[in-house]
Amino acid sequence: MRRIAITAVGFLALAGVVGFLATRPFGGAGLAPAEAPSVAGAAREVVAADEAVAGVPAPAAGGVAEGGAVAGGGGLGSIGEVPMVGPRIVKTADLHLLVGKGGFQDAFEEAQLVAGKYGGFVVSSSSHGTRVRSGSLLLRVPNASFERALADLRDLGRVEGESISGEDVSAQFVDLEARLRAWEAQESVLLRLMERATSVEDTLRIQRELQDVQLRIEEIRGQLRVLRDRTELATITVRIREPGAAIREEIAARERRPDLGEAWARAVDAFLGVAYVVVVGLGYLVPIAGLAAVVLSGARRWRARAGRAVPAP
Repeated sequence: MRRIAITAVGFLALAGVVGFLATRPFGGAGLAPAEAPSVAGAAREVVAADEAVAGVPAPAAGGVAEGGAVAGGGGLGSIGEVPMVGPRIVKTADLHLLVGKGGFQDAFEEAQLVAGKYGGFVVSSSSHGTRVRSGSLLLRVPNASFERALADLRDLGRVEGESISGEDVSAQFVDLEARLRAWEAQESVLLRLMERATSVEDTLRIQRELQDVQLRIEEIRGQLRVLRDRTELATITVRIREPGAAIREEIAARERRPDLGEAWARAVDAFLGVAYVVVVGLGYLVPIAGLAAVVLSGARRWRARAGRAVPAP
C-alpha cells in the first residue's frame, strides 16, 4: 500500500513538472501576440501563399525585390520610410497643497479654473469633511501649458509635496507606426488577391485572412490614439487640504491591515493554478503510461511464450 501511495505521489509530481513545462511560454513562443512582419516578409508570405490559394500563379524567383516591391504590379509596393517624429513625452505631476483655514473652497474652485484657462478640463474631483475640508482633482492640460498650469496651481497654497515625471515614448510611436504601415501594406496585397479570386472558397479564405489583418490594424491604431492622447494632454493630480485635515489616501494607507479574505482568495488561485498544471501534465503522461504498459505487457507475454517454447534439456 505504501509503495502504491509513493508511486501515485511521484506520478502526480511528474505530471506537475510536465504540465509546467508544457504551459510555460519559452521565450514567449506560442503565447505572445503575433508581431507585424517585415515588409519583404509580408510580401513573400502573402503573395507566395495567398495568391496560390486564390489560384493566381505565384511570382517567379526574384519577384520580391529588396525594397519589398513585388514584380508584376499585383503585390506589395514599396511603403517608404516611417516618418520621423519629434520627442513624445508623457508628463504627469502630483501636487499637495495646504491652504488656510476656510480657504479650501476658493482654492478648489480656482484649481478647476486653471484647467479651463489653458484649454484643459477636469477629469474628476472629490471633497471631504465639513469643518475641516480636503479634496483632490484630476486635471488634463495640453503638454505645452503643463509648466504654466503647475505654476498657477502652486500659487493656490503652500506646497507640501510635489512630484513631476516625464516619460519619453517616442520609440513606441516609431514602432507602432512601422507595424501599422507593414500591416496596411499586407492589407493592400490581400485586397488585390480578393479581386483576383476565382471561386467562392478562395474568396472566403482570403476574406478570413483579411479580417485578421484589419483587426491588427485597428488594434495598432487604437494604441496610437491612446498614446497620442497621453502625450498631447498632461495629467496633474492636485490634493488640497486645510490645517488639521489629513489626506484620505494617507489615512487609508496607514490603516490598511492584512485582509484574511484576500489571503484566502490568493490561496485558492494558487491551488487552482497548481491543479491546472497537474491536469495538463496528466494529459501528456496518461496516454504515454498506457502505451508503455501495453508495450511492457506484450513484451512479458512474448518472453513467457519464448521461455515455454525452449525444450527442457
